[in-house]
Amino acid sequence: MYIPVYKLKDMVQQDYERIMKRSEIETTDILPIVEKVINDVKTRGDEALVEYTKDFEDIVITKDMVQVTAQEIKDAYNKVDEETIQAIRTLADNVKKFHAAQLPRKMWSMEISPGLVAGQVLIPLDKVGCYVPGGRGWFPSAVMMSVLPAKVAGVSQVVVCTPSAPDGSVPAGTLIACDICGADAVYRIGGSQAIAAMAYGTQTIPKVDKIVGPGSKWVLAAFKLLYGEVEIGTHAGPGEGLIVADETADPEFAAADICIQAEHGLDSAGVLVTHIPELAYEAQKRIGRHIERLNDYRKNFVVESLRKYGAIILTDSLEESLAYANEYAVEHLEIMTKDPFHDMQKIKNAGGIYLGHYTPLSTGCFGSGPNHVLPTGRKATVSGGLKTLDFVKDVSFEYFSKEGLGNLKDAMVKLADYEGFPAHGNAILERFAKD
Repeated sequence: MYIPVYKLKDMVQQDYERIMKRSEIETTDILPIVEKVINDVKTRGDEALVEYTKDFEDIVITKDMVQVTAQEIKDAYNKVDEETIQAIRTLADNVKKFHAAQLPRKMWSMEISPGLVAGQVLIPLDKVGCYVPGGRGWFPSAVMMSVLPAKVAGVSQVVVCTPSAPDGSVPAGTLIACDICGADAVYRIGGSQAIAAMAYGTQTIPKVDKIVGPGSKWVLAAFKLLYGEVEIGTHAGPGEGLIVADETADPEFAAADICIQAEHGLDSAGVLVTHIPELAYEAQKRIGRHIERLNDYRKNFVVESLRKYGAIILTDSLEESLAYANEYAVEHLEIMTKDPFHDMQKIKNAGGIYLGHYTPLSTGCFGSGPNHVLPTGRKATVSGGLKTLDFVKDVSFEYFSKEGLGNLKDAMVKLADYEGFPAHGNAILERFAKD
């Protein structure tokens, strides 16, 4: 049995908490190690990056190899078949269209009262760092999801850090995606040391204003420790997928979809929630078929992830299933029900939502348009996925004519006096001292 079936009302507290907390609790034990890495990179820069690449990944690079060269990017196109290149272009175009639609007008203003005009202007961030994971696979799709929204927003410098392959090269598909999406520089550095490098800057890697992108628990730990030193985008840690299903769902589809996020690594999660016992036990029986179709590398991830953080949960009603989904606050939520658009309206907490029987969450992973950098570890209770607006500042402005300031002078000075700020009030009164 690859995955247990629990009745929600009969679950013991230990199982409930383990499934609810999932793997992000594992970051606690590694925080001291990551803190040392961060401090070392801050102090020694590129030298520390080279050493940690050898220590953590057993890959030998030199300081002059930290940045990927223009020739390496050019050569990448000769290492990937034309169909894959075209797939990257097609899916990147979807992502670009979706994120362009998210961007509102760049400036608006209104007359709030006679003589007072106020509004807002969107100003792109200056420098953004995008982390593209590796090690467990190579992700051109992750390039699209971080670089393209930043470029659509108008960020002037967008850099990418990504782990190298065992031979020290960066996978060709990742480099092609960086080129197509418009990354300004690519660095062959991964893990917590990459996050530290972008946060503080090194001799080669620039200090950025904000870091975005998904990553392992090591990356997530670096995000936690560096928050405040640098702005961190959506906290996207180990993958999570949850399916809410009713009697209309195909158990074969449900079994296949439980494996999607679980194949990302040993620390991911796959959960099915349903009030239909037949569906629960049929999916449980069929999941082995989908696991056996995987190569040994991915099979190991799925088996271990489902053992630790996987579950099929039986509820008493669809309403209870949706309520559990809200409590779980998953990164990727599938709703495979008779009326998914109606049921979606009952969802308050989810990073991204995939509706119907033909929208496995893997569609979002590869470039349907919406972003797949989504909040994990129940952070979907307070935030959504990465978006174009994450790369701009919405800055307010206001303009008073003398008449306009005069209209509000007495009210403002009165409030300044009440709050105990005489200099504030004096600055307003000074404009009328000579009248």
